[in-house]
Amino acid sequence: MIIYIEKQAINYPQTQKIIEKFKNSSIIYIDNYKNIFDKDYTNLDSKKALIIAKLNSNSVSEAPAWYGHTKSAYFLKTSLNCVFDCDYCYLKWAFKNENMVIFVNYEDIKNELIEKIKTLPKDVENWFYSGDYSDIIWMDSFSNFSSEFIQFFEQFYNIKMEIRTKSANIKPLLDLWFIPKNTEIAFSLNPQSLIEKYEKWTSSLDSRIEAINKLLSLWFKVWIRFLPLLPVKNYEEIYRDFVEYVNSKINMCDINSTFASWLLYTKKDYNKILSKYKDLDILHMLELDNDWFYRESKKVRDTFYTMFKKLDNKCILCLEY
Repeated sequence: MIIYIEKQAINYPQTQKIIEKFKNSSIIYIDNYKNIFDKDYTNLDSKKALIIAKLNSNSVSEAPAWYGHTKSAYFLKTSLNCVFDCDYCYLKWAFKNENMVIFVNYEDIKNELIEKIKTLPKDVENWFYSGDYSDIIWMDSFSNFSSEFIQFFEQFYNIKMEIRTKSANIKPLLDLWFIPKNTEIAFSLNPQSLIEKYEKWTSSLDSRIEAINKLLSLWFKVWIRFLPLLPVKNYEEIYRDFVEYVNSKINMCDINSTFASWLLYTKKDYNKILSKYKDLDILHMLELDNDWFYRESKKVRDTFYTMFKKLDNKCILCLEY
């Protein structure tokens, strides 16, 4: 594996830990991570690499009001890009190549978080979503995100963090010396047949369920995200069987919260991904709505609404935006 290291990131403790983890890697020192990350490669597979960098811009950005738990919600960025290859993922057109970036100046990021938290309302829960730029759990074995940031969030009263994942790599969570109160582990689930077709290299449905049950047995707070719900052929039968299977394998009363959502693209983003993946069938199953978003039909969304409200009547549904 090739590891690119920004010269300004060399002396950070996390950089040294990564180098020690990947002793046999080829290391190339660079001036700016964007010189590699912003390069548009023709053959992506032959160019995958890990980039270690210092984040000099903001790590916190505001999330849409409808995104999850509350309107006071923010994205937390500590890394970019994902090892997984989900066909529908927005990262495929958000970045020019598949190289992964880890920002190692954790103390700077924590200080930014502290300053942001000081400005947030005290009478509501404020959420930080940490898994939208990469799969944090998969990367945890060398990023040490859990040990660095889960404990950090424990010091606050009304501040919560969600770590979303398609990985069953929960060892870093099990290695924590405490059960976090302010962090939810959110597993994205889909039927196994659709995982195999559209979510390449991710953990299987059964391994994710096993990870969920293990964390629940230890009193971790677990959130299930049923997303993206896909309008494939025979979707009603596929998802009906899926809901029954999940309900038989997981005690839904133990799940802290559930969320269901569908494919949603702006017109601009839809055209971007369609230009790169013209033969991706699920893209051709979406409709341009009056608000200039591409999404599944009202009929499909209503069917999913009924299914997931039956599974959990408190399920948060992001189906009408």
